[in-house]
Amino acid sequence: MKGLIILLSIGMVVLSCHKKFETPAIDPVLAGASISLEDLIASYQGSPINFNDSLSVYATVTMDESDGNLYKSTYIQAGDFALNVRLLSAGGLYVGDSIRIDLKGTVLSTYNGVLQLDAVHADNNIVKLAVDKDIKPLALSVSDVNPNLQSRLIKLENVQFIYPEIGGTYAFAEDKESKDIMVEDCDGNTVWFSNSGYANFADELVAEGNGSIMAIVGMFNGDVQLIIRSFDEIKMDAERCAGQYIVKDFNDELISTGGWHMEQIVGSDTWETNDQGAASFYCQISNFDGSNNIACESWLVSPAIDLSLINTPGLSFINASNYQGTNLEVYISTNYSGAGDPNIATWATLNPILSSGGWEWVNSGIIDLSAYTNENVVIAFKYIGSSSDGKTWEIDDIVISGKT
Repeated sequence: MKGLIILLSIGMVVLSCHKKFETPAIDPVLAGASISLEDLIASYQGSPINFNDSLSVYATVTMDESDGNLYKSTYIQAGDFALNVRLLSAGGLYVGDSIRIDLKGTVLSTYNGVLQLDAVHADNNIVKLAVDKDIKPLALSVSDVNPNLQSRLIKLENVQFIYPEIGGTYAFAEDKESKDIMVEDCDGNTVWFSNSGYANFADELVAEGNGSIMAIVGMFNGDVQLIIRSFDEIKMDAERCAGQYIVKDFNDELISTGGWHMEQIVGSDTWETNDQGAASFYCQISNFDGSNNIACESWLVSPAIDLSLINTPGLSFINASNYQGTNLEVYISTNYSGAGDPNIATWATLNPILSSGGWEWVNSGIIDLSAYTNENVVIAFKYIGSSSDGKTWEIDDIVISGKT
């Protein structure tokens, strides 16, 4: 997931007027060369393509700006092929519009990994041929979502927002800031949604139930980030499955949110967030000060977790390491007080899969915690470094989940 998860953040300004397209009285399709959307997409080979001559592409609008989750942008699709279109002005196109785009003056390029047709002028480049020609979404499971579906309209069934999102909003409406929120299925597969602070549903409370949601497959630097097309297409009224109850991904750049904290026993080197070499933040610790290794013992400790709420609980996280030294140690306790020296409490060792080095990120695997069902537990990550050596450890996407 590393590199997995980072924001498709779109700065937006609310406008009160929208460009109007006049419905033509006669067939507006002009004679001339055309290209299929499939071939247009295939023509991109890594370098921007500037179109200097008239060449038409035909497609249907699958997402517009009506809900405020896009600005000067739309998505189009023809068959199984889809593309992001960047407009020079906002408004005028709506879901279901069948359009012809004259490519003259436009540019086919990528931005943060998203293939897009840029510099599209509403008056000079677009002719609306028909309306209400809706595209049927591709029905998918969470595990089927992948980068090859970039810009496609999809529908996820039997999904829910993860437990930590409940009670929060879709984005930060007051500050007009975007927000990433996670959706899961009942098998623990997850995918991120990126929501603009300018969306007209930004201050709505996240849906609490299980159900379906329509979205566009967005991307950011190779990572999938889905985009809610319309607030009305979030249909989550059914009973939830067990799902994920604790998620710590450090994307807020903070160690201590969500009830997590550090306990420093030896030395002054502590856990900190970093995004070097990655698309999003993770947690990192090292006992090397640039010249020497410093003796260190530092704990990263979770909040108390009531496993009685979770059916078949399991722990997972991803981790990376480099250099020589002691391996990361992972523990679980039923009697840690929640503060102070963890060594006073009783801890049982957990056995995750750990990175062998070279900054390689690996998944810990799902560590079975069912022996602690009906218990309140604390999870801890213990780092040890000496004055002669010490690995750098990086961890991210700490998840405690359950299954139905």
